[in-house]
Amino acid sequence: MFSQPNDNFMMIRNYAKQSCGLFTGMAGKIAAMTFMQYVNFVNHRPIGQIKYALI
Repeated sequence: MFSQPNDNFMMIRNYAKQSCGLFTGMAGKIAAMTFMQYVNFVNHRPIGQIKYALI
């Protein structure tokens, strides 16, 4: 479950200077992943395949 966000959003690589920026960036990436999963759910596609959610 955690390897997919690492690959898709490059969560390991961050350039935050403060912890607030780090948490904001992580929250934005998790929100984007949740949105793409919802798009797949609405379109009756497999939820786990978010790489092609908007195609």
